[in-house]
Amino acid sequence: MPSGKHVNQVKRLVSFLMCLAIAAAVTMPLKTYASGNEKVVRVGWYESPFCRTDGYGRRSGYSYEYQQKVAAFANWKYEYVSASWPELLQMLINGEIDLLSDVSYTEERSELMLFGSHPMGAEEYYLFVSSNLGYVPDSNSWFNGKKIGINKGSIMVTLFDEWQIHNGIKSNVIELTTSEEDSQKMLANGEIDAFLTMDTYGGNENCIPVAKIGSSDFFFAVSKSRPDLAEDLDHAMGRILDENHFYNQLLLDKYVKPSGASIFLSSAEKDWLEAHGKIRIGYQDNYLSFCGKDDNGRLTGALKSYLEHAADCLQNAHIDFEAVAYPSAKAAMEALKKGEIDCMFPSNLSVSDSEDMGFIITSPVMKTEIYALVRKSYQKAFSERETIKTAIEKGNPNILSIIRDNFPAWQTVEYNDFRACLQAVSNGDADCVIISNYRYNNVSGLCDQYSLTPLATGDVVEYSIALRSGSKELYSILTRTVGMINNTSINAALTYYSVDDSKPSLIDFLKANPAVIIASVVVIVALIAVIVAQNRMIRAKKDAQETHLKVDDLNKRVYLDPLTSVKNKRSFDEYVDKLQEEIVKSDECHFAIAMFDCDRLKQMNDLFGHDKGDIYLKVSAQLICKTFAHSPVFRIGGDEFAAVLRDEDYENRDALTEKFKENAEMLRSSAENRWERVSVSIGIAVYDPEIDRNSESVVLRADQLMYVNKRAREEAENA
Repeated sequence: MPSGKHVNQVKRLVSFLMCLAIAAAVTMPLKTYASGNEKVVRVGWYESPFCRTDGYGRRSGYSYEYQQKVAAFANWKYEYVSASWPELLQMLINGEIDLLSDVSYTEERSELMLFGSHPMGAEEYYLFVSSNLGYVPDSNSWFNGKKIGINKGSIMVTLFDEWQIHNGIKSNVIELTTSEEDSQKMLANGEIDAFLTMDTYGGNENCIPVAKIGSSDFFFAVSKSRPDLAEDLDHAMGRILDENHFYNQLLLDKYVKPSGASIFLSSAEKDWLEAHGKIRIGYQDNYLSFCGKDDNGRLTGALKSYLEHAADCLQNAHIDFEAVAYPSAKAAMEALKKGEIDCMFPSNLSVSDSEDMGFIITSPVMKTEIYALVRKSYQKAFSERETIKTAIEKGNPNILSIIRDNFPAWQTVEYNDFRACLQAVSNGDADCVIISNYRYNNVSGLCDQYSLTPLATGDVVEYSIALRSGSKELYSILTRTVGMINNTSINAALTYYSVDDSKPSLIDFLKANPAVIIASVVVIVALIAVIVAQNRMIRAKKDAQETHLKVDDLNKRVYLDPLTSVKNKRSFDEYVDKLQEEIVKSDECHFAIAMFDCDRLKQMNDLFGHDKGDIYLKVSAQLICKTFAHSPVFRIGGDEFAAVLRDEDYENRDALTEKFKENAEMLRSSAENRWERVSVSIGIAVYDPEIDRNSESVVLRADQLMYVNKRAREEAENA
């Protein structure tokens, strides 16, 4: 048996070890989270699409936004260290910085630094040449003997060596340690003939990507001296990707523009275009806001705006288009098959349907929501029906393809034309007709005539250009133009041409309302019996009826802002009055008012003219409507808008406010023209019975909060 002395010694040893363990547990967190419980992380900063600094000193970019998300989950605080990427990579190896983005994994690097488990994205590498060449080299042999600049120490050096061997190329590789901007200057000055870098740098007009060399995943890399950060990074990125599996792609779409190869035609494409001449594009007439003929027989609608942009969007060629109208999409497709035209618009065909018809289709030129036109008395029952019967125009392959793609369970019934489809729904022979949301204003007169109303389906339809199979050069050229044209411009055009062009004639009205004919006959017989005695009274009655019709027609229009197609000030005032009635009747009234102000509208008008100022307002309205999609939006002044948030938008108001800022930033970064780079201040006030005497009080508070936001934004810009 052990002696009492030995037992006491063991006890003291155990106690000592326990104290050490407790001390370690206590002191380790204190060491890790010194200063406000945040870890200070030295992060590399290199100007690029990954790390941007604007004229106001504000940071943005793919890596920056990712880093902020990581910091939120990991409780990090950053110290930024600026240098070129190759210099920062060496600093990471030396332990002079803790974190660097956009690092591709290699076995060699894994010995020098730590990599996370999750890539922050995937990137492709291209050889860029100067736009001063004026053309795109058609053969890889062009690179023989050329001076090729590549970032020193990057994975691109290895990939390029492999590419050269595979293609039988022998060039002079120059490893660079300069910034991307300086490297591009070297390319422009002729110090190097080509520059190998990521496709993300091809968005500017000074360099053209001509050959893809390879691709790889890229990661955040961590200094070997900070293994604690690697663990935090894995946890944070796991949380980010659990929340949104497509987060990497979202950042790619937001910050990385398409490759600049699209802005130049190849030599073969230029030769084809010069030999072919005008590109004849057929289009469907009477199909605004997409396309149609104006009073002079010329093309109008969003297609006109697209063709005007497409004609001069390429750097080394001008495209002449000739637009040819056809009475229907089917007729335009038949003309395309016969070779009368080179291409046609719109095509809503699926890829499979296109192949069956002998066509190929471009990427979407436009995308819109799908509305179902239903009887006003049938709205609730429509959403509850298991079987839907939709009316479609006979022989229209576009509509049939849309139904099969989006509503495969629906039954279709064919009618001769669009009006006949509306009549069928009105009579109860069909449940609905589908249209684009941008078409509704153009047919709202007919909808009123047939007592139909639109319901949003939540589905989206794509509008493309169709070509005959085998049109290789034309397909390549049109694909370039589609990629070059900004969606904001197209959406602004769709909104602009979204006006009522469907005022029903008297004959249409009588056809849709046969009871009016019977009633009229009875009235006429009665009038003949007393024609002399009551002639003046009849004329007076007729004048009064005409005046009443005009007033009714005016009332339909007084609630809509003609410029932006949102509701107007009068509509807003009446909505606020209804809110007040709800407040009086119920103790449980939940709503919020959002106020918006378009910054610098006067400056836009003064610099570019009021027509561009109108576009600025339209784009602002689209931004608001897109973000607060479940709320009524109103234009209440020259540059002021409002929205009333209820239900889903009310519950998500904080998230939507952030989403609004993100959408605005994305819009500004992608817009080509100054008048499309909208800046909108926002203020949201929630109804609180403790402080709001009435609904107007909420409006006033929202307005005040909006101006607080406006001043803060101005101060930040002027700082």
